[in-house]
Amino acid sequence: MHAFAGFVLPAQTTINTLLWTLSIALQLALIAALFSRGLVRRAPVFTVLIAFYLVRSVLLYAIFHHMNVVSYHALYDSLQLTGLVVEAAVAIEIAVHLARSRAEQTLLNGLAPVALLALAVLCTALATMLLPEHAPIPIDRAQLFFSFLMVLLFAWSLTTAATLTRNIAAGFALYSIADLSASFGRTYAALHQNAAAYELWSYAVAVLYIFVVLYWLVTLKDHEHRALDSASPTINRTRDDHDGDEV
Repeated sequence: MHAFAGFVLPAQTTINTLLWTLSIALQLALIAALFSRGLVRRAPVFTVLIAFYLVRSVLLYAIFHHMNVVSYHALYDSLQLTGLVVEAAVAIEIAVHLARSRAEQTLLNGLAPVALLALAVLCTALATMLLPEHAPIPIDRAQLFFSFLMVLLFAWSLTTAATLTRNIAAGFALYSIADLSASFGRTYAALHQNAAAYELWSYAVAVLYIFVVLYWLVTLKDHEHRALDSASPTINRTRDDHDGDEV
């Protein structure tokens, strides 16, 4: 996802700082909510990914004016690669939860993740064909693939009961759709040397990520209540047994 690494135009400093600060605050709140509501064990890789986004954003923003361009881009590329690895792990975590949520483990259900992978590869290839061959800014095929995969995973989650996994997938799918649109928009903006359009697409993705984090925060609260409701019969039975022993 988007790393708030900082932008170069002085006139945008205030907006960038506000977006970055809001993003950091919400990501901190999300991590705190995952731990305080006991949801980390249900989505451990997702928690690691949010923590990684947070650390990456703070690090890149803090060192933006303290490193030469070559070193900064080398670090940025390394962090991007690490992010893709963790994102792939999240996709696996979502797929495993969705597969296990099926009441019946059929061959079709077992082949669903493979089919989604193949479809994501096909969509990535088609999207790459639609983009100009010699674009000023090369498209990130790995990020395209991840975006398509997340949209497909969310589509699969709609066939299961509403769960924490579906809410996580929904957030990624929403962001992925915006990121796919922005990839095309920024590519053509750069091709036509339209700096204003390029910046607008970048801001749109940044703002939508903030919205997605807010969505996760709200839906996490719903799942906390469901967990308490499902646990209450057990608690009540334990109390009743204890009372019976005393009698």
